Amino acid sequence: MKIIKLSKAKVVVFVVGVLLITLANESKAQIGKRFPAEMSVYTDSVTGVLVKVLTNHPEYSDNRIYQTHPQWTYDNRYIAFRSQRTGSGQLFFVHETSGEIVQITDGERNGEYNLSRKKGLLYFVRRFEDKPAQIIELDFDRVLADSEKGKMKRYPDYERVVTEWPDSLRVSGGMGLDVEEDLLYVGVTPPYDTLTWVNPIDDSGHRIKNHPGGIRTVNVNTGEIKPGFNVDFTMGHVQASPFVPREIVFCHETGGDSPQRMWFGDMETNTYRPLYIESDYEWVTHETVADADHVYFNVLSHLERLKKKPSGIFSVNLRNGNVRVLGQVLTNDVNSELRSIPARTNSFWHCNGSQDGQWAVGDDFTGNITLINVKTGQMHLLTTGHVMKPDHTHPYFSTDNKRVLIQSGKLSSGERLAIMVIDIPESFK
Repeated sequence: MKIIKLSKAKVVVFVVGVLLITLANESKAQIGKRFPAEMSVYTDSVTGVLVKVLTNHPEYSDNRIYQTHPQWTYDNRYIAFRSQRTGSGQLFFVHETSGEIVQITDGERNGEYNLSRKKGLLYFVRRFEDKPAQIIELDFDRVLADSEKGKMKRYPDYERVVTEWPDSLRVSGGMGLDVEEDLLYVGVTPPYDTLTWVNPIDDSGHRIKNHPGGIRTVNVNTGEIKPGFNVDFTMGHVQASPFVPREIVFCHETGGDSPQRMWFGDMETNTYRPLYIESDYEWVTHETVADADHVYFNVLSHLERLKKKPSGIFSVNLRNGNVRVLGQVLTNDVNSELRSIPARTNSFWHCNGSQDGQWAVGDDFTGNITLINVKTGQMHLLTTGHVMKPDHTHPYFSTDNKRVLIQSGKLSSGERLAIMVIDIPESFK
């Protein structure tokens, strides 16, 4: 081995260079960075309901976690959202009362966020260009505490690697945290370069994605990965029941109209079955677990052929399969409260349910948000004109069932998304 001797001057230059690189890398670390409130309030011009705007960045979209997963932290103080506002896609929290924004994650490309409902933990998948993905547990209570003190550490100091993902599988289709919070359910597929793709086109012109998938379970304490089951279609929208341990709902993801969209998984027995067997004339989409026994989903009616049969927000009972139609977007000549909605091509698109069983909420193709009283069937237009660009509103109820959370392109005419929350008026109740 050849030993190279450096002069004192060269040593000084070398050390300074290392320090500069280290400082440059540290300067890129944004975890715990705080941003001033962007809050505002406006009155919906159609409904007269107050809408509270929590984020409204002039340049970047603020996307919520998907509607099948928790949005609020366990203490109901913060709402989570994704943004590019510090140069890379990371997760942020906005304080619902003060409006202050805090960056919560940092590092490489992250996704599949799952907030604990019991404590200050966040689970997510970190993907790398040149090595296997990891599942990370992040202690966001520590992040928030150190951020408030202005004494942040490096982002790995707040994280624990739960497990490293095997090369033989890719994380694909989402991830859900069991209500007992001891297991994660992860959608998977073989590496893309080993797949045989089947791409038929459905009758609305959408090309259907189809490749084999499956579910794996991960013990959050030990990192042990166990097989769940495999399916012969593309895994999508994996969600764990927030009410019943070892139950999940997932879908055949297509990007269009799948032949059988919704599936129920029993992770105690590692078995699965279709959930609501759909007919050829139905376009089923965007399922979400509403309570311990029911899943709400949408049957679309945006095409003329779909208007010949029942459509709208449906409820299916997980225990006996019983189905109810909760409601569909009303036409101009049916209800004066909804006269602003063009009826010809409109339809509910996404839905959610309040945990007390009182309400269903749906957005439609025009970006209007409607509440349905599940017990009486009465419909109330809540807020209007949210554009559905560059993404959909994905309405979601607060845990106290008093507010509806959305992401909206209204303030930027569809250029960017802002996070908004709307109190359910007492008059609706």
